[in-house]
Amino acid sequence: MWIFRQLFNFCKNLLRKQRLDEDLDLEIRSYVELSAEEKTTLGVSPEQARIQAELETGGLEQIKEGVRDVRVGATIDRLLQDIRYGSRLLWKNLAYAALTVTTVALGIGATTAIFSVVDGVMFKSLPFPNAARLVRVRSVFTATRRGDVASYPDFLDWRARNHVFDALAAFRTGDFTLAGRGEPERLHGAVVSARLFSLLGVSPAIGRSFLPQEDHPAAADGANAVVLSHALWQRDFGSDPAVIGRTIRLDGQPFTVVGVMPPKFEYPIDAAPVELWTTIAVDAGGGGMPMTDQRGAHYLDVIGLLKPGVQLREAFAEMAQIAGNLSKEHPENKPRTVQLVPEVQELAGPLRTPLLVLMGAVVCVLLIVCVNVANLLTAQGSRRYKEIAVRFAMGANRARVVCQLLTENLILSLLGGGLGLTLAIAMVKILVRIMPAQAPRFNNISVDGRLIGFALFISLFSGILFGLAPAFRTSNIDLTESLKENWARSGSDGKAHARFRGLLVGIQAALAVVLLLGATLLLQSFVHLTRVDPGFDPHDVLTFQLNTPTPNAGDPAAFFREFAARVKSVPGVVSVSAAASLPLTGDSMKSSVEIEGHPTPPGSRSTADFNSVETGYFRALDSAIIRGRDFTAHDSAKATPVVIVNRTFAQQFFPNENPIGKHIRPGIGNGYGPGEPPMREIVGIIQDVKQSGLQAEAAPEMYAPLAQSPFSPVFFVVRTATDPRGYAGIIRRQLGSLEKTEPMYHIETLDEYFQEALSIPRLVTLLLSAFAVVAVLLACMGVYGVVSYVTAQRTHEIGIRMALGSRKLEIMRLILTEGLRPAIAGTLAGIAISLKATALLSSLLYGLTPTDPLTFCAIPLLMTGIALMASYLPARRAANLDPMQSLRYE
Repeated sequence: MWIFRQLFNFCKNLLRKQRLDEDLDLEIRSYVELSAEEKTTLGVSPEQARIQAELETGGLEQIKEGVRDVRVGATIDRLLQDIRYGSRLLWKNLAYAALTVTTVALGIGATTAIFSVVDGVMFKSLPFPNAARLVRVRSVFTATRRGDVASYPDFLDWRARNHVFDALAAFRTGDFTLAGRGEPERLHGAVVSARLFSLLGVSPAIGRSFLPQEDHPAAADGANAVVLSHALWQRDFGSDPAVIGRTIRLDGQPFTVVGVMPPKFEYPIDAAPVELWTTIAVDAGGGGMPMTDQRGAHYLDVIGLLKPGVQLREAFAEMAQIAGNLSKEHPENKPRTVQLVPEVQELAGPLRTPLLVLMGAVVCVLLIVCVNVANLLTAQGSRRYKEIAVRFAMGANRARVVCQLLTENLILSLLGGGLGLTLAIAMVKILVRIMPAQAPRFNNISVDGRLIGFALFISLFSGILFGLAPAFRTSNIDLTESLKENWARSGSDGKAHARFRGLLVGIQAALAVVLLLGATLLLQSFVHLTRVDPGFDPHDVLTFQLNTPTPNAGDPAAFFREFAARVKSVPGVVSVSAAASLPLTGDSMKSSVEIEGHPTPPGSRSTADFNSVETGYFRALDSAIIRGRDFTAHDSAKATPVVIVNRTFAQQFFPNENPIGKHIRPGIGNGYGPGEPPMREIVGIIQDVKQSGLQAEAAPEMYAPLAQSPFSPVFFVVRTATDPRGYAGIIRRQLGSLEKTEPMYHIETLDEYFQEALSIPRLVTLLLSAFAVVAVLLACMGVYGVVSYVTAQRTHEIGIRMALGSRKLEIMRLILTEGLRPAIAGTLAGIAISLKATALLSSLLYGLTPTDPLTFCAIPLLMTGIALMASYLPARRAANLDPMQSLRYE
């Protein structure tokens, strides 16, 4: 009953407030009149009796306020009063309110937009039942601590020996040609171990998942099992439920459809969606030694589901011990350990560091915005001293005044937050459009409840952050002095006020310098990247992938050579060749290297990148042969095994000697049948080609002739006389006249690969530069505001100085000092902070260090110059004051 009574009183006090106030006023006045009548009967005059009665009550308004304070819902009532009063006040100062709201919107909009990207890519939970327990398990070289994928035998041992995972599953992505349903179609698929779907906690929408025995070749009457994505099932099979049990042909082999996944299921989470899944049986079959039997063949990603209650460090300890035991049991392989990374972090990949840098930058922008708004509030508060003094004189306490001022600030921040959210929605759409093609989970970047909640939280937090200090300063006044005419424009408190605003300007300058230094470093790094020599000419080169048709699987080089001859006959085609991997894709194969005359155990051999290329490959790339010769048509499968190495390989393995004619044994690329790969004669040295990316240092690399080291699929490289994109249709028709079962896919120009390599540095540089410009502009506004405020405060002093003979130059120097002092102090603080902060950029920089001396000298000078320009206008205005006018000002 007490709760209902309180609720009733709460509603009555809010809804019938005016009637209650009228009754209260009538009751108090009746009491005063009765008290006055009693005093009149004692001989006091009516006027004196009334005065004495009112004095004894302590003041009518004070009594009313005291009664209101103890009513149920008084806090809500006061808040509504503050909101109404603050709204009226802001409406009267519309220019000030608009400037403040716009500034807040800028900070909140940028922060919310970047948070949306960071949240979508890095933090938003994966759409699986036990997403928090999913962990990526990586194999790591013990010597270099470099993470790597795992071999299938290692995966089997991890799975059998561990006690910390409920399940482990292996997978890799690849492409498959779907034939027999009209035009052949190249599909992005995944090869997975049978337990992947159950580990993720997802079941097919139609049919069933894989069975454990389907990890072995031809488990289902000679056909491997395949599960289709919902999109592929709808697009190519017309949503027909009868597709279950049907046989389809992928890469010329029969596969039995056993299931269809739910509509929004996605795993592995790639930039390109996976459209079908098949089992590891496709790697376990074929002639020779299957990939699944090779412990040294590291090509599989491994994901695990931790047991409930098992911590990551516990799992790492056990898995590291298992990996150490495997290294001892198999000394022929290089010693390895493991690395465990939460799956949600693993998926962020190369974007993790750039996004964290951008999040830090946008937080700096938000802080600068808060400081800038605090400066505006402080200036506005200096004009309200008399109003605050009157409030104190009428009985208001400091807490009540601070509450009123904070309410006004929160109104501004919420209005700014609403406008900022609108700005963030527009920015998110732009960011999604310019996100790099390799960005994972970019489809998770959207405007949802999390984004709106974040914007609301930032609005409230920033409102309190930028409003608290000005509110306390504005409410900290001397009641007697504040009612004097000139108190707000002179005296020690005015100087303290100016010092406080100077401190805020120093903070702005420090944060602006940090952002400006970071943006300048990234901009220089980006310029260096655009000028780096990739080792080839990327202009006017069309590339695409092509598989070997099944009848030619035994001799893929013959098919590729015949197709290349047809493409070469197309008018405008300058040169044609093919290779197992392309530059800048990072899709390189690692191989052990044995040098003739220097036998080493298999587990101790050095490694280098390996590529298999067709004749004319270096000519098509426009890469220079430094020494020796190129491959020729005579380098066939029956000829002497040969190899071409790059400059880095020659310098690392044959320092101070000519490697031409020397023999080496790559660990892969054997086109001569079973047994150990042959020794190959080095016939040439090629210039270094950027294989893993523009920022990566060139690694040792070996090139073998495609005829002696067959691979499929391969990338074709077609150099043309004009725009290469225009040749794609003609080349596709040439392929159709030769082979109708294999489509061209991954059609891109080398220029596009080059631009993709620049996409992440370009995005980070662009956004950080934009934030730095905003920060500098806000800092400039802060300096201008402080100098203008000081000029207004010291108008009387300036008039006296000029009347006593001070020159304009002296006045300007006096005022400029007020703006430059906090700006220079903030700049120095910013340099000190940047010496630590820019270290976070080291992995994003190319061609310079995070403490580049030239940058650290130029940016402080630039910031000082900007502060000087911001101070100049109010200083010149002060120097041009008429002494008589300035003295009349008081």
